[in-house]
Amino acid sequence: MRTVLLGALAACALLAAPTLAQQTSVAGMASRTAEPAPRGLRARLVMLGTGAGPTIRKSRAGPASLLVVDGRVYLIDAGEGVLRQMAVAGFKAMDVDRVFLTHLHFDHTADLASFMAFDWAGLRERPVDIYGPPGTSALTRAGLDYFAISEAIFSQELVVKQPMSALFRAHDLDVTKPTVIYQDDKVRVLAVENSHYSTLRMPPQAYGAVRSYAYRFETPDRVVVFTGDTGPSEGLEQLAKGADILVSEVIDVDKTVDLVRHQWSAPDSALAPLIDHMTKEHFRPEDIGRLAARAGVKMVVLTHFAPGTDDETDPSPYTNGVRRYFSGPVVAARDLDQF
Repeated sequence: MRTVLLGALAACALLAAPTLAQQTSVAGMASRTAEPAPRGLRARLVMLGTGAGPTIRKSRAGPASLLVVDGRVYLIDAGEGVLRQMAVAGFKAMDVDRVFLTHLHFDHTADLASFMAFDWAGLRERPVDIYGPPGTSALTRAGLDYFAISEAIFSQELVVKQPMSALFRAHDLDVTKPTVIYQDDKVRVLAVENSHYSTLRMPPQAYGAVRSYAYRFETPDRVVVFTGDTGPSEGLEQLAKGADILVSEVIDVDKTVDLVRHQWSAPDSALAPLIDHMTKEHFRPEDIGRLAARAGVKMVVLTHFAPGTDDETDPSPYTNGVRRYFSGPVVAARDLDQF
């Protein structure tokens, strides 16, 4: 995995990405507890999956990141492949006690249930707190129900100490303005509703309003902001003020819409809601650059690439668009990059 280190929070140096053989050897190692960040930094960011969904790719796993602060591990989103990517990066589910979901599209939550099941089978003893928008509790319960049959069987074979349901505690967050939603001795976390559902005309559900969040993690030495899936958003811009790293989704709207037209073989009239969503509720590179400049962030890390197909080998259309308006470092993240 390549590591991006900030020098005086203004420059970055890249180490080579791992070869397939190197990734295999890392994945085969015994999982370990997170180590402190390098070069005196107390916080580091690990990009587990950088693909947009709902699409399966060979080169990018589903959306997920780790933030490691003084050895404590926070998981942001749990897209497809999160457990395998954690293993390749040298972590295991047992290392994570806090999960933060930006929104409940399944490309961001696909492996939450698997995370809980394999974590329980690893004989976890400490509870895990799962934070997210309204519906997070219902999603967590559904995941537990999904694995209930396996749990009953494994309970006759493993030395389990408590039921799976006792270990995973969900917290539904219903916020719109920047709000502190979590704090411990390592981080303070703020959430704000972003614009990912701005065109959605979905009535409140039994679990509450349908919301999508951005998160701001304030650590002892760095502030890291995750945009989640979003388009331009005043609340996000407020949340991102002065951040050291802005982890932002990015989309090439024209390429993505062309791909959708090809895959669905449908007229634009039928695709209008989806095209409207892609156009208004995702982040173009130029919009990211404008927001980053206005918010005074130090560095932009691009992720959740759309279309981000396996044949995309040149990230410059994404990064150059951001650089039109933002003069700081801009990195097109790859899976397993560390910052």
